[in-house]
Amino acid sequence: MDLRHFSEIPQNAQRQENQRTRLTKRLLREGLLELLRDKPVEHITVKELCEVAELNRSTFYAYYNDVPALYQEMGAELAQALLEHIRAINQGGGVDTMPMLSYIRDNRELFRLLVYRDEYLNANQPVQRQIIEGYFGLAPELALPCAPEEREYVLQYLYMGGTGVIHRWVRNGCALPPEQIAALIGALIGRAVGA
Repeated sequence: MDLRHFSEIPQNAQRQENQRTRLTKRLLREGLLELLRDKPVEHITVKELCEVAELNRSTFYAYYNDVPALYQEMGAELAQALLEHIRAINQGGGVDTMPMLSYIRDNRELFRLLVYRDEYLNANQPVQRQIIEGYFGLAPELALPCAPEEREYVLQYLYMGGTGVIHRWVRNGCALPPEQIAALIGALIGRAVGA
């Protein structure tokens, strides 16, 4: 059997396939977000997600192994978008917390459902870990009042404290303005490093 014609799909057919894939993934993502408003990802089944998205299970399995895989993909994309936003705003001049907080506030429902969904901060959650490591890589070199061998511990302490503040802020619906949270984080870090 000659399969060559399958690899030579006309461009408009490729575009339709890409549109179909994008539509399917959008429906799955929207369905998952809807379900996440009521229960944790661990309790969402493929069957109920497919019912909400009005897709069949075989369609779901064409793209994902399980619901947590879709959840992880969505969270990773959100984390990447946040880090790209921070990089674009802070080109080489360190990290200004305000643009990050404004971005999180503007997308607070997504961050609440995909990143800061647990009652307490969980730095081992893959999406939170991705944000922590990405942000940490963007952070300026701080002069810290510690021995060189203690530096990584002090930086981890500072970052986890700041992340904890952001986590609580998102869980509280971003009720305080980003400027106030940025000032609070700055003040806490300043106190911790003796600035």
